[in-house]
Amino acid sequence: MLSLTQTSLLLLYPFTLHSFFRAAAIYTPATLLSLYLLFHPRNRWLVDNRSRVRSAHPCVALTFDDGPDPVSTPMLLDLLRQKGVHATFFVVGQRAESYPEVVRKAQAEGHLIENHTWSHPPLFCFLLPSRLRAEIDRCHAAILKACGHQSRFFRSPVGLRHPLLRPYLRSRGLEYISWRIRTCDTLGLKSPALVDRILKRVVSGDIILLHDHQAGGVDGMLDALPRVIDELRRRGFDFVLVGPDSQRESACQAAVL
Repeated sequence: MLSLTQTSLLLLYPFTLHSFFRAAAIYTPATLLSLYLLFHPRNRWLVDNRSRVRSAHPCVALTFDDGPDPVSTPMLLDLLRQKGVHATFFVVGQRAESYPEVVRKAQAEGHLIENHTWSHPPLFCFLLPSRLRAEIDRCHAAILKACGHQSRFFRSPVGLRHPLLRPYLRSRGLEYISWRIRTCDTLGLKSPALVDRILKRVVSGDIILLHDHQAGGVDGMLDALPRVIDELRRRGFDFVLVGPDSQRESACQAAVL
């Protein structure tokens, strides 16, 4: 698709008004489709992915990206322990290597630790094949070194896709995990806005995207989360991990939808 987009520019030569509209007729829809394939978090054209969990009982899965953070992640772990909630952490390999004690603490308290690339490259979808492999493999190795866990799930930075992601994840035995609710907590939303964004949209089976490491801090998320947990519990929801065969799986079993 990317090749078609670029090749369509050849139709501009020799440049005339007719050639311009002819090239635009191909370039514009091809570009829009390419952007969808690379950026939409739940499309399956470039990689199979799962964005929900399923059970006979109402349930949701809380997931936290971009950590571990030496300050905010322990605070989050204390909150989750007090509420009796287990979550899935998609960690950045560099940070897991820098703060292995936080990773071990999370795993020891029943949380699932999974792969979110080595360095969280902002242009993940344009990585060279060798860099793509290194980003995934080095994060896997960092998790294994920190807590002895063999990661089984992967989430790319910002949900970006890569044309070679499907065969590479398949060769490594990794499943791509997306989400249904993007809280936008990285945009600096205040606690009431985060609470509303989750509670007004959530349905059973949703995987919820949050972050335990942010440049601007996670105060809003930490303030909103107890209210979200309490209200979802009041509605009858269980909190589960994304993994269908986790050793710490609750009665709510995750499955591909």
